[in-house]
Amino acid sequence: MNKVTIFLSSLTLFGFLSVQADETFRADQNFGGDMPLEGEAITLKEAIADLNQGSEGFVKIKGQVTEVCQAKGCWMILVDGETYARVTFENYGFFVPMETSMQRSIVYGQLKEHVLTGEEAQHFAQDAGATSSLELKGDVREYSIVARAVQLEQRG
Repeated sequence: MNKVTIFLSSLTLFGFLSVQADETFRADQNFGGDMPLEGEAITLKEAIADLNQGSEGFVKIKGQVTEVCQAKGCWMILVDGETYARVTFENYGFFVPMETSMQRSIVYGQLKEHVLTGEEAQHFAQDAGATSSLELKGDVREYSIVARAVQLEQRG
């Protein structure tokens, strides 16, 4: 290939990438891998009850997103009433738009319980910015989901 062809191919590729990056946010998008068709999504409270009964593995969990990392969309908070789980994305392989807050969502991932150190809690609070409603001081026991897929539901 000559230099002109390589240059034009590069411009086409960069033009395509910029269109993807500038795509407007929609409330019916999927992020990460494919959402499995089989199995019904359960509430976060149901998933936690199953976890406390010794159930492990991947599960589809539904809830409302209330917070998203305002630095780059690398985590979000999924809530069900007063119960919440911090959702991160498998292998840091995808993020969600920072505008995702207040969207109904289905997350496919692995639920666990763990303790955040005070330093980790402070880092997450800073990432949330002024929108954080969680009290994260000192060590914090919380639930987390490492997600393989996230599906935002269409508002309606």
